[in-house]
Amino acid sequence: MWAKILDLALSVFNVRFCPEFNSIANEIDVFLCKESLGECPVATFWSNELYKSDLQFTGNILQEFHPASDQEVMKLIQKSPSKSCCLDPIPTNILKDSVQHFLPIITQIVNLSLDRSEFPIIFKQAVVKPLLKKPSLDKESLKNYRPVSNLPFISKIVEKVVACRIEDHLMSNCLHDPLQSAYRAFHSTETALLKVHHDVVVALDKGLCSVLIMLDLSAAFDVIDHGILFRRLEYSYGICGSALQWMKSYLDQRSQTIAIGSSFSESKELTIGVPQGSVLGPKIYCMFSKPISDICLRHSMRYHCYADDTQIYLVIEPLKNLDDITSRLTVCLNDIRDWMNVNLLKLNEDKTELMVFAPKNKIDEIRDFKLTFGDNIIYDAQFIKNLGAHFDKTLSMEKQCNQVSKSCYFHLRNIGRIRHLLSEELCKTLINSLVTSRLDYGNALLFGVNKFLIEKLQRVQNAAARIVSRVRSKQEHISPVLQELHWLPVVYRIEFKELVYVYKALHGLAPSYLTELVSFYRPTRVLRSESASLLPVPIVRTKTYGERRFDKSAATLWNNLPLTLRNCDRLSSFRKQLKTYLFKKAYL
Repeated sequence: MWAKILDLALSVFNVRFCPEFNSIANEIDVFLCKESLGECPVATFWSNELYKSDLQFTGNILQEFHPASDQEVMKLIQKSPSKSCCLDPIPTNILKDSVQHFLPIITQIVNLSLDRSEFPIIFKQAVVKPLLKKPSLDKESLKNYRPVSNLPFISKIVEKVVACRIEDHLMSNCLHDPLQSAYRAFHSTETALLKVHHDVVVALDKGLCSVLIMLDLSAAFDVIDHGILFRRLEYSYGICGSALQWMKSYLDQRSQTIAIGSSFSESKELTIGVPQGSVLGPKIYCMFSKPISDICLRHSMRYHCYADDTQIYLVIEPLKNLDDITSRLTVCLNDIRDWMNVNLLKLNEDKTELMVFAPKNKIDEIRDFKLTFGDNIIYDAQFIKNLGAHFDKTLSMEKQCNQVSKSCYFHLRNIGRIRHLLSEELCKTLINSLVTSRLDYGNALLFGVNKFLIEKLQRVQNAAARIVSRVRSKQEHISPVLQELHWLPVVYRIEFKELVYVYKALHGLAPSYLTELVSFYRPTRVLRSESASLLPVPIVRTKTYGERRFDKSAATLWNNLPLTLRNCDRLSSFRKQLKTYLFKKAYL
């Protein structure tokens, strides 16, 4: 085993890749190089059309990646999941257990890569195992599969070191799109949903409507053009010199093999795209597609992105001229489509979804709302699935609760069939993985919804508790069982999630778009309340929607907490004390 690792370390840099780009990339580089701009009419076209939505970088350039220390590499290895790839010489868990012995070799591999501006070709081979996007999709249709690349563990360590350097550069120069929630610290699909939900609820509370458009891209990660990407990295992000050369090496001469069961296809070289299962691939896509946000802002549209999932929304007054509104939306969509065409991305016009959120008394006023997009007419949907959450037209969240309940009962029935074969601890693990996780996902959106929806989810949790504790009779009280399992009831789990986000927002541990919604109360004169860590409570119009705004619900819940909880100095301590506080409130 040791000999195998040493051979790997010695052979990683023996094979140097050919510095020549493929013919297409060479042509694009010729068109885009600085010396050619202004001389060649084709280059002028690319300069004017391709990058008209890009802002030129004016900060401190990133010219090289500084080397990594043993301590940095050690932290990255320890934090990495123990997944293994068939290309790894030894299983990852063994490597992590013996990391002290391997650390100097791995650090040397990382630093040689950074110093030579070269990503070893041995790390560019990926094994792709197609994953069905949804269980309900047709297994015979290839478009229903997601090509996730399995890559060697050490290659991901090299990528993570570079990702840290790029992240520091983006942060120090404020280059992040503030409304791009993918692959960033403190950001998640839940925070993205919370932001969009808040904006829509604010509009509904004012008696306004919101038009939400969800864009769909075809294989966005797989069709990124490398020539356009490198030019954008240099022009808009200030990545040049040996750092840019490393990025070129990282994407050049990549190849992949498809694995289905024990069968492997022939290796195929990739001349476009970024690997989906990699560390840098998703980050590169987010940087590549940033001009989409600038187009939305230019048209005064609100938007939010999570990688290639882009949603655009506009607050409207239903009684105003709908033709003008549809015209604005159409022009914005056409500009985005044109930008994607020029940047060699594919926007699926026929899969673009539209929904108009409206108060119950105004649904009839916008019933026939529709958009013409290319050769397709997009009609107002009754329900949409947004980042795993189901939205309906009045944002009642009834569809979401029904879907969660249905999915949880499916898994509970399966667990119930094999309960006699499971220990209590193993049963708890299955319940937490398959049921509780579904009850908790996006539950901050359920604050203030109709009580019968919360009761429906509570019945799911009760059923789960009965399976774990083997209490079959529904005549027995379930509260003692929940208390013994130390499970918070659903309504308190919602409060727990909301309060954790409030704490994070107040202490710089949340996205800026949530931090902007909450702030400590600052009286105009010195008062005792100034030291009480209270939040100002916004004035709302309606209980149905106004009470569900994040800023309103955050202030209401936070101000009701004991002062000792509000003054916690660590998140771990806050979570622990908060659960104890809510547990006593629920059962004692």
